[in-house]
Amino acid sequence: MTKTLHGKVHGETIELDDDLGVAEGQEVEVQVTVVQPAQPTAAPISEGLAKVYEILGRRHSSGYTDTAKRRDEHQS
Repeated sequence: MTKTLHGKVHGETIELDDDLGVAEGQEVEVQVTVVQPAQPTAAPISEGLAKVYEILGRRHSSGYTDTAKRRDEHQS
């Protein structure tokens, strides 16, 4: 009998997602294949929101190099 089951490793123990279906104490041979986690897919966004993200992603240079230094100038 050959079965393919999925599970997770916890130290030296493998916790299976499903019942193996063999008797307690039965000898088995295990062959392990590491499964790569699925890549999360990005949720689809509307065309308008995509345009907003594109605009926000642009860099802007005002030409002023001392803006941070002058930020409180109007407070006086």
